[in-house]
Amino acid sequence: MGIKIVTDSICDVPKNYADRYGIRVMPLTVHFGNISYVDGIDLTLEEFLEKLEKAEALPTTSQVTPGDFFEAYKEEIAAGNKVISIHASSHLSGTYNSAVIAKEQMAGADIHVIDTMGISLGAGLLAIKAVRLAEEGMEAEDIVKQIEVSKQKMKYILVLDTLKYLQKGGRISLSAAMLGSILSIKPILTVVNGKLELFEKARGMKKAISAVVSKIKEGGWSLDGKVVGINHITNLESRDILEEQLRKEFNIKEFIRGEAGSVIATHGGPCAVAVHFEV
Repeated sequence: MGIKIVTDSICDVPKNYADRYGIRVMPLTVHFGNISYVDGIDLTLEEFLEKLEKAEALPTTSQVTPGDFFEAYKEEIAAGNKVISIHASSHLSGTYNSAVIAKEQMAGADIHVIDTMGISLGAGLLAIKAVRLAEEGMEAEDIVKQIEVSKQKMKYILVLDTLKYLQKGGRISLSAAMLGSILSIKPILTVVNGKLELFEKARGMKKAISAVVSKIKEGGWSLDGKVVGINHITNLESRDILEEQLRKEFNIKEFIRGEAGSVIATHGGPCAVAVHFEV
């Protein structure tokens, strides 16, 4: 009997890793008015950002439904697999709850559902870690215990290039967004108890990236020997600068690189960059 790792598109597992490890990614749906697109399938990120720029209001997203999870789980169980389903924070998406409902409809099936309390590639790192533990021969129950411990140690640091989309989403005022734009303020966010919070702010992207590295050092978080995730939204330059600065400070074991999907891009906007790691 094998172990199948299931996740959702908010967790931003890079496609090459999902393909390599056979991670099953359940996509959310993004709605621009009455038109719906399956995240990561119907639109490229560049096409999505073009629509986002032109839209008067932010698109909405629909969580993966319990029915979709039920069908996926049924297929995996029929194939002889145990399922470990690893999802973005239940405080930020209803997808985890959908997975729980589907599991409850399959009494007796060997299915484990985990709320990472995180987002984006940080949550994706937990899915990748789970599949690597499975490849090493660890039993499903022990993998779940390990991921439950690891999720408490995950750190998420996200730098936004613009406040525009936070303002569109009603998270900050228009005046604050305009002032931030004039001053080139880059908000640096983190995840605390499953929710996004302001971590720091800086003027200009280069200073923001330096601030990220400084905050890591101030936190006493050594990245030596660690697997570190870096992802971005159409901003390879900032991703590379961040990676270079981290390499100078730490002896990092492995970088996992990727792009954020349209769900994260809805609120982050273009040119955001993020780093994720377990301490």
